[in-house]
Amino acid sequence: MKAVAIILAAGEARRMAHPKALILHEGDKSFLQSLASTFVKAGCQVLGVVGKDAEAIRKQHPGMDLRESEQWRDSQMASVKTGLDAALAEGADVVVLHPVDMPALRTNTVKSMLKLMGDSDEMLRPEFEGAPGWPVMMSRGMAERLRAADGEQLETVLKGMRVRRVPMKDPGVLVNINAPETYERLFGSAPTLAPPPAPPKRKGSGKRGSGLTTVSDVGEGASAPMAAASDE
Repeated sequence: MKAVAIILAAGEARRMAHPKALILHEGDKSFLQSLASTFVKAGCQVLGVVGKDAEAIRKQHPGMDLRESEQWRDSQMASVKTGLDAALAEGADVVVLHPVDMPALRTNTVKSMLKLMGDSDEMLRPEFEGAPGWPVMMSRGMAERLRAADGEQLETVLKGMRVRRVPMKDPGVLVNINAPETYERLFGSAPTLAPPPAPPKRKGSGKRGSGLTTVSDVGEGASAPMAAASDE
């Protein structure tokens, strides 16, 4: 079973002083790096969808597979469909959708959801203490249905789909860091950018894979357990 995780990072981040994909999470990792590491460790291939500030995000994440949404200004669903097109083209059996401003997701949560997925014809969505969270996980068939759906906001479109909520012991499925005051409450300081990536390794020092984003591409370390999706 091939699982492809789509990290939605195309929005304008109007309330933040920096692009959310570039904000420091823990260690030296950005929100985007931290999430990519989480999904890779869970056994997923990772795709990021970018729009606003795409060039800066690419520069910060040279080893990551990033797809640009040309219609990111039009609607959130435009960016979602860019990611779905890419994941389906990659041969995904399972597709995972997750917003970049929710980097506290735990690896074990993703692994547990993948085990529950099986041949389900429903979307799966985690909940914590009764509140729905992220990511949303779906079969290839459900991803194709979502790709064909009309609407501008993902949450609105999901209301018309078959979604089963699964309880998880992970508060990170709810933690949405989409405003400076939320960041400061969690980290004790104003939002800041992650440091620039380390210089590339010398030629011949290691082999690259065939499109699969690996832990070495995004940096070592796990995302920390740390309110649902915003406009990315």
